Amino acid sequence: MKKTIFLSSLILPMVLLSASETVESLKVNYVDNLAIQAKGMKQIKGLVGGLKPTLMKSFKQDKTGVAGMVMCSQSAQKMGQNYNATLPKDSKVRRTAIKYRNPNNKPDATDSAVMERMVQEHNFKKPLVVDMGSYFRVYKALPTHKPCLACHGDKEKMPQKMKEILAENYPADLAVGFKEGDFRGVIVSEIQK
Repeated sequence: MKKTIFLSSLILPMVLLSASETVESLKVNYVDNLAIQAKGMKQIKGLVGGLKPTLMKSFKQDKTGVAGMVMCSQSAQKMGQNYNATLPKDSKVRRTAIKYRNPNNKPDATDSAVMERMVQEHNFKKPLVVDMGSYFRVYKALPTHKPCLACHGDKEKMPQKMKEILAENYPADLAVGFKEGDFRGVIVSEIQK
């Protein structure tokens, strides 16, 4: 038993170190490709253009943000799938974040490296284009706006109903504790070559 504990105490820090080294040492191939950037941004704006009005309508109906949270938890993934079905076969758009809520939106190593760069450079406006080999990714940062704080802000200030919905739908939620203007995550357009 003591050997197992000792080995675990040695292995866990090495695993954690390896994971952090992977993101830091990952060679991301950033490119200046204005045509791909424009195509990706058009697709990203299309997704946002579909989600935002529905979300804003729910905020107007319920200032606590609970209706918006319910809409997001029940509809946002499906709306994204429906939007992707309208895109050319060579493209798709998705959302991810360092502090993600839905496990379906968990970032991969490239996503994490790009987002870390955006945070370090405080780059929330300029999209970044990454050459992934057989396809490109266009990343657009999402800053935290005031309405976002209803379900992504200080958990202690959230209505009890909001806390219950989060606990029920996202027991491993990482996407809280944001302040207005913080980096919230990214929308990514993936375009095949």
